[in-house]
Amino acid sequence: MNRGVITGVIEISRGLTVKPHPCSRSSPLVTAETRRAQRKLQGGECTNWPSFSDEYSGCWNGSASAAFAPLRFIGAWFNCRVTAKRSHAATWLPALLLLCFWAALGAPLSGAAATGPVARDYTLFLLSDVHVGAKNGEGEQPTLAAEMVGGARANLDIMRGLVGQPYPARPEFAGLKLGVIAVPRGLFILGDLTDGHKDPAVREEQWKGFDTLFPALGVPFGGRMVPAFACAGNHDGALDGPARLGLVQRNRQLAQAKSLAAISTNGVHIALNWDGVHFISLGLCAADTTDAETLFKYGKPGPGSWNDPQGALSFLRDYLARHVGVSGAPVVLMQHYGFDGFSLNDWNWWTPKQRRALYELLGRYNVAAILHGHDHHAEHYQWPDPEHHAADLKFFFDGKVPANPRRYDILSCGNVCWVIRIHNDQLIAAHFRGHEWPTAPADFFVKSLRR
Repeated sequence: MNRGVITGVIEISRGLTVKPHPCSRSSPLVTAETRRAQRKLQGGECTNWPSFSDEYSGCWNGSASAAFAPLRFIGAWFNCRVTAKRSHAATWLPALLLLCFWAALGAPLSGAAATGPVARDYTLFLLSDVHVGAKNGEGEQPTLAAEMVGGARANLDIMRGLVGQPYPARPEFAGLKLGVIAVPRGLFILGDLTDGHKDPAVREEQWKGFDTLFPALGVPFGGRMVPAFACAGNHDGALDGPARLGLVQRNRQLAQAKSLAAISTNGVHIALNWDGVHFISLGLCAADTTDAETLFKYGKPGPGSWNDPQGALSFLRDYLARHVGVSGAPVVLMQHYGFDGFSLNDWNWWTPKQRRALYELLGRYNVAAILHGHDHHAEHYQWPDPEHHAADLKFFFDGKVPANPRRYDILSCGNVCWVIRIHNDQLIAAHFRGHEWPTAPADFFVKSLRR
């Protein structure tokens, strides 16, 4: 018997009053029919009906489950009837039968994912390091104004051309019957949106170039408008510069359009819940501040530094507690810095201390993948890998590294984009470099979204 059923039984047997839980304000779980029943009972003899407002979302250890609300409703309904001194068999027997019926339907654990397959099918395109303002990915400066966005526009046209094309015939995709690539549900752009410049006027022009080419609320794609979700990279300048301020404005536009599941107070970090898969964008990296003990080689340290993560880890921790909890729902993290050799070099883009805090946080959750940019090289790999991340592992476990440490699947971005498809309970990814599909296994990836 799952925890939701157990809780309902407790409600019925003890007549406990359900208290609203303050942990969630964003996911009302009760249908209009339930609210009408609540109002009807409140209008009659029941005076202690629990609140099912948006303040209460059926939380268990900080997580919400829509399937949990009907069980609590049944238990609270019985509690209401008990208060009204109608606790004879004619009252409690229907409630108990309803509870048993719900359990027979396979009501999932409170805060837990359903055991059956989840029907979902959508595509997203993942790219990074657009570097508007550079003539090409090597950072050559443009000689003509048209070259300011020339490379980025060419890549966008290539992505548009992918729609309707068949997926590559790969051994990784054997038996999947993928068909053709669909119009993406969204574009995700993981930093270095602009190339940066010493001249403020040039920085402003670069940002306008990016924002015009990839408008937040809709990039034209095959007759449809596809939203573009972006985060900052190290080339995107100071916190009070046009790119960083422009990103906050874009995020608030997306929030106003109800395209987000959550947005951080400072407007820098965002999260989406697409059919039970949580996509969380964390800017430079999943940390709160620069590491005062291990300073970045370039740029000033501390709050206000262009390398300041601006509370990303706290946003992630809060979102996971409020919206994921113990549900086992798949989570996909996105940020600029990665776990590759360039991201972990002695420049200290982000530090072992910051990565340890992230590693310790993620252990309770079903993290399907972590996506990043920064190194301009597309690849699927894992972190922490004993061969390539021995220093991280040693630091994470205070020198006592277990035989099989927990690892995460990582996708880094290279030229053009990753085509990522969420199909039922699978994440399917293929990297397109520009003219043809590559042949390296690291450019393709299939994974179950179940833990």
